Amino acid sequence: MISAKGEAYLSQTEPNALVNKTWFNRGTGQLDYAEQAIGLGPQYVAIDALTDSAFSARVHAQWHAKPEAGASVTEAWLNWAPLPVAGYRLRGRLGYFYPQLSLENTDTAWTSPYSSTFSAINSWVAEEVRARGGELSISRPGRFFNANHSWTAVLGAFQGNDPAGTILAWRGFALHNLQTGLGERVNFARYPSFQVDPLTLQPAWVEPTRELDHRTGYYVGLHWEHLQQTRVRAYYYDNKGDPLVFRHQQYAWRTRFSSVAIQHVINDDWQLVGQWLQGDTLMGPSVVAADFTAWFLLAHWQHGALNATVRYDDFNVDDKDNIPTDNNSGNGQAMLLALGYSVNDHLNVALEHVRLNSEQQNRQQQWPWPAKQRQSVTKLVLTWRWQ
Repeated sequence: MISAKGEAYLSQTEPNALVNKTWFNRGTGQLDYAEQAIGLGPQYVAIDALTDSAFSARVHAQWHAKPEAGASVTEAWLNWAPLPVAGYRLRGRLGYFYPQLSLENTDTAWTSPYSSTFSAINSWVAEEVRARGGELSISRPGRFFNANHSWTAVLGAFQGNDPAGTILAWRGFALHNLQTGLGERVNFARYPSFQVDPLTLQPAWVEPTRELDHRTGYYVGLHWEHLQQTRVRAYYYDNKGDPLVFRHQQYAWRTRFSSVAIQHVINDDWQLVGQWLQGDTLMGPSVVAADFTAWFLLAHWQHGALNATVRYDDFNVDDKDNIPTDNNSGNGQAMLLALGYSVNDHLNVALEHVRLNSEQQNRQQQWPWPAKQRQSVTKLVLTWRWQ
């Protein structure tokens, strides 16, 4: 079975000031701007290979025009789903995939059904968080036990996510819809602090799926669902990175976080989605250390062919290391409003506006740029889908 989704847009142009340019264009902007007024957004395909046995497979692939044009695999795994035993369901998967911590990115190939631009939390997850390993879950579906509550416990073990935290530490959180493919590189600004000790080995890019220290990271999760109306997912993630390891021009980072996501269906027209994330990241002997927090609340309305989404994001990175010339503290708030119309089952047209206010101390400390920045982007998005 094959399904696909993609988008084209008409958008305002990027501001000319270097401080406003996107991170992958060597700027310190934290909102993805379109460099051209008309363009193609990411194009996704999801392939499910089903069998008559307990095994199946799934591949998610994409083509995107930026940061660099090309195709890549964003997820690929082998799934194991035997028949329930005494009402309990055991599930397993092996491969390359996102932990199931998001209730925002639930559409085709880990996209969002609510807006083109992801929240700050899931924009970062799309960039730097991916498991290359195995996951096992056990579920207690409420309908098998004549209960209103369903539970799922999840345990994952992985390698290959050692540099996670790199771009978050220097750039901070950002808002976009760019998923990093397997082996793909993410560029960011060439901070002057990289030219002096102790950061001279740090390049202005990260390859988030690199395995560097041969340690095994893990995550644990708990899902709860009530009457298919309220869903909660709580996760703890620890990549177990050795912050003293440097290989393939990359440092390993010790990155840990907790996440709680909730979705609540109010009625046939309205639903709420929210998420909270808190964690820390460390590279070297406290060469770079930061705590980070973020949360968002989203309200979505749909009635017939009309739909609307409003979302508020708040995020913060607090620099905790002892390098006075590399202050990476920052914070920001963003508001998104999207108004859409479903032409048919395959086409949706939406007008989306995102406004971001951010403050990054390294803009002012490392360049003669203002620490505070206000950015906004308005775009008309045509989304197509096939399945």
